[in-house]
Amino acid sequence: MSVWGQPLGVPKTAPSKPAAAAPAASNGTTAKVTKVKFDVTEAIDIFEGVEPVEAVEIEGVALLQIIKHCHENQPKSVAGSLLGMENGKVLEVTNSFPSPPSSERKKESDEYQMEMMKNLREVGMDNNKIGWYQSVVMGTFSTSSVIQYQFQYQQSLGPNAICLIYDSSETAKGTLSLKAFRLKKSFVDAYKAGVFTKESFAKDDIRSTTVLEELPIKIHNADIINCWLHEVVQKNESVSTNTFERLDLATNAYLENSLKNIGLWADELAQEHFKFQGYERALAKQRAAYQQWQARQREENKALRENGEPLLPEEDPEFFKSVHQPSRLEALLITKQMNTYCEHINRYAGKSFQKLFLASKFHKEE
Repeated sequence: MSVWGQPLGVPKTAPSKPAAAAPAASNGTTAKVTKVKFDVTEAIDIFEGVEPVEAVEIEGVALLQIIKHCHENQPKSVAGSLLGMENGKVLEVTNSFPSPPSSERKKESDEYQMEMMKNLREVGMDNNKIGWYQSVVMGTFSTSSVIQYQFQYQQSLGPNAICLIYDSSETAKGTLSLKAFRLKKSFVDAYKAGVFTKESFAKDDIRSTTVLEELPIKIHNADIINCWLHEVVQKNESVSTNTFERLDLATNAYLENSLKNIGLWADELAQEHFKFQGYERALAKQRAAYQQWQARQREENKALRENGEPLLPEEDPEFFKSVHQPSRLEALLITKQMNTYCEHINRYAGKSFQKLFLASKFHKEE
């Protein structure tokens, strides 16, 4: 399993160990060896017992590499690999490198990733893959492709593999938009089973808010870099004094785009509901036909019982197998994405209203 931005495959079973030669007995004869059979078909969870991390610490250099890669390819969405290691309850991201475009062949993508990690190891840098990053626009990341990639990463690298989401449009508003996610265990189990019905989601308590688990992020820099940053800020007066952009009252464009995105995703959600309504109508017709079939069976059994003949079955568990319930995964992800848009609007509108109230106060005093 290896597509662009995805980890290289992990063997499902360990290589078989060669059998040892039969030991010789003291009298020159061959000693009897007891044969032990192993059940190789039993699935083994190699990540069982792995302690989950609770936070992510990313080096400033690795973050700048991600930002540079994402901004150089705007408005295209790009992805890359994260390198680092686990340090107790903290997942440290020390380096990153971009992944080749999705148009390149699978074999070339594998060779590129292997060559990059080999070169990093030769120069003494961390080459342990711990996740991947993805650039998005307007916070659009709750898609089936992102969920599929993250599931494959957690299956190959372990439950602590993360996905960093960098939003360039949010960052342009003055606040760094960087989030770290991983799939929750309950959703991973449901995704592995491949059953996305209303009943299975209710049984495992899977909702739009329980698909992803967000981890807090801390940016770490070396002491010499912190000293250099303080020196730059003190020398460059424009960095510390030019804050007129904070008084910008233009909010229409951002809110308009956010509301437009909500409308588009609401249309997608309506299409998913139409599919489910079609399933409900087909199921209702099937139930009516089943009840009619049962009524005919009972009438025939009544006549057979009077004649002392064997009765016909009145239950048929195979009757409803022709009606398949549509997947509820897309509707779940669409709901998650719409909630993200609403959170962005509430946060941005709250800050904008504060500026508008302040500006109106100045106008009244004038």
